Amino acid sequence: MTNAVVKNFIGIDISKLTFDLTLILDLNKDKILYKVFSNSSQGIKEMKQWLKANMVNFEETVFCMEHTGIYCRLLVDFLNKHDCKTWLEMPVVIKRSMGLQRGKNDKIDSKNIALYAYKNREDINLWQAPRKEVLKLKELMTLRERLIRSKKSLTVPIDELRSIGDKETANMLMSRTKAAISGIEKSLKEVDKQLDEIIEGDVRLRELFKLIKSVPGVGKVTAINLLCFTNEFTLYKNAKQLACYCGVAPFDHTSGTSVKTKPRVSHMANKTLKTNLSLCACSVIKGKNELKDYYDRKVAEGKNKMSINNAIRNKIIHRVVAVIKRGTPYVGSDIIAA
Repeated sequence: MTNAVVKNFIGIDISKLTFDLTLILDLNKDKILYKVFSNSSQGIKEMKQWLKANMVNFEETVFCMEHTGIYCRLLVDFLNKHDCKTWLEMPVVIKRSMGLQRGKNDKIDSKNIALYAYKNREDINLWQAPRKEVLKLKELMTLRERLIRSKKSLTVPIDELRSIGDKETANMLMSRTKAAISGIEKSLKEVDKQLDEIIEGDVRLRELFKLIKSVPGVGKVTAINLLCFTNEFTLYKNAKQLACYCGVAPFDHTSGTSVKTKPRVSHMANKTLKTNLSLCACSVIKGKNELKDYYDRKVAEGKNKMSINNAIRNKIIHRVVAVIKRGTPYVGSDIIAA
């Protein structure tokens, strides 16, 4: 990618079938063009032709869009293939940056995204495409979570019937769902096996996975999710940024002299990683280690247990980032991993 000066800002709002594109030309937010394309290979080809017809140099252009998962994959792959400057942003960040909006449609959304990129042009955060191995891990982890939810949807009602003493109905339901549950369990084992094979078959993933798992309390699921959501730890510059993304970094909540409450975490977070880290914290305080000692000491001081657990989640994140930067495993006592 060249270091050409960015003059054009494109905001894209993507849906399943189409994507709306707003173009701000020549650093002039009053010079705006708009068009809708189909979310397909043909639509992307038409977009390329339209941009060329409007004298848009790709090297001087930033393509900004919300990270919408699978719907944006086709377009992102095209942009990555053509070495375009691509900026994927969390939807909530763009929405909050725009303040109160009295109207909403795809055209307005694409314009808001373009304006977001234009206004924040000094802090452009270009997206780095994940390697195919990381994409495979992410898709398998998504499938794994769906299988677990499916299994729970079948087993929880049966367990509840048994808990109230209705064993006859519980056994009847179990007989009807036994084959489905067995199939799900078999699929889960196959998914876990494939996850292991991908990690073991890739030198970088294997090394990063080993480093992450060396941190007390961090197990396989948390380690793989960290690899996927951080794109092999390329998306965050330091532990504080990652802690914010995971929703475990406390922030002050004060205003003047009347509003003074305890620091608290933000709800803007990756809920999957936040849940993973909560399980890690619960696991780590069951063993004999420095974090267990820290937990017991703070409880004895009368600190709130939820606040202590969050502090432990934060410490785990900082240790993970430290071993990744250092390139050597964490040295500590053996404990249960979550």
